Amino acid sequence: MNKRKLIAAFAVILASCTPDTEDVFGESAANRVALSQNSYSALLESQQQGWALDYYPSDGTLGGVAYAARFHGGLVTMSCEQTVSNPVTAKTYPVGTEATSYYQVTGETGVLLTFDTYNPLFHYWSQPSAGRAKGYQSDYEFTFLAASADSVVLRGKKHGNLLRMYPLAEAPAAYVRRVQQTHAVLGSIIRKRALVNGVSKSITMAYNQFSYTEQAKGDTVPYIHTADGVRFYRTVTLGGVNISRLTYDSSANALRSPDGRVVLPAPTVAESFAGGQTQWYFGYSEADGPTEMCSELADLLSDCAQRIKKPNWGYEVLQDFYIGGNLFSGDALHTVIGWRAADNYGKGNPAYFAYGISMDLVDEQRQLVGIHALEPATNFDKHVYCQSLVDFIGQHSPYQLVFDNDESPTSVTLTSEHDATKWFTLRIR
Repeated sequence: MNKRKLIAAFAVILASCTPDTEDVFGESAANRVALSQNSYSALLESQQQGWALDYYPSDGTLGGVAYAARFHGGLVTMSCEQTVSNPVTAKTYPVGTEATSYYQVTGETGVLLTFDTYNPLFHYWSQPSAGRAKGYQSDYEFTFLAASADSVVLRGKKHGNLLRMYPLAEAPAAYVRRVQQTHAVLGSIIRKRALVNGVSKSITMAYNQFSYTEQAKGDTVPYIHTADGVRFYRTVTLGGVNISRLTYDSSANALRSPDGRVVLPAPTVAESFAGGQTQWYFGYSEADGPTEMCSELADLLSDCAQRIKKPNWGYEVLQDFYIGGNLFSGDALHTVIGWRAADNYGKGNPAYFAYGISMDLVDEQRQLVGIHALEPATNFDKHVYCQSLVDFIGQHSPYQLVFDNDESPTSVTLTSEHDATKWFTLRIR
């Protein structure tokens, strides 16, 4: 169906809703719903390349997942920007894999788009699995809220998340590959600063979540990666400027709003450290004990290393002590004070335990970072005697950062702003 016919079809739907058109009220509600169903189906199948789907599983804390979907003859062929390891089919579907299933546009209280036969890429988020009796509490049935040749907006029937669709100007496989590439680049960068009309504002952009404060009220909005940047689940108002998407400028490693009023510049070395994604290690070895830290912290670390040697754990040996990205990838707490040990007298499998923290730039010019304890992370409940280390680091925050190199640092010394006798040096390995 060409665009002229689609416009005509939607004109009929609109006319049916006009109160002073007498013959409309002579038509049954069932007929009006059927007309809507046919028009929506025709719209979905009118795009030869298909549609980009901004899908938000769960409660939004995972951010968005980009899909491409082509509707054809009652079937939908889908592909995803992420690798999907589906326990139901016991198969792994690499990025760009296509899976075809049936769809329907049906009438209930409104007009519904339902993916009504199993699609291993899409139903992955709503199916129950080990440890997730309700899956990710995500939808596969959606009510139409708005539709045009430029975009379609739907709402999940059960959980209420919005699903937005945009027509593709390229093949689905090409689109999901480009989204994957964007995600790979941007997902490895945590941003802590935005310039709004040239004025610096503190934000955090990481793990598909954008956190900021506007008029003394904090907010977090999930986002999705696109072929050329990111798109927000809902409009973000930053410094009085509304933004719904950002485009990536690879030459400057910056994200920009379409009007250029909002820029998220390339992170400084201090911002990258505060991003908390890289592991920065304290000086420690089993042979030499703690090094490159004040004596009080060294004593606490030595005590922790001794108390980890417990017979019921197969005589664990402390191997690493670090600040930064959680080595246990399955934990929801991404930035931690963490430890790595090994059982069987240091010869066995690694054991990870950690305590979740936040890190923020208190003063960008002075490279002053605040480190704040949040809550126990992976396996910390089995190593609570290391709480003293967490408390020490938190109590003497904020810290002045001094890097060995401002371009590509390999070490940084943190000295307490309040007490210069409290310090430690961290290194990248």
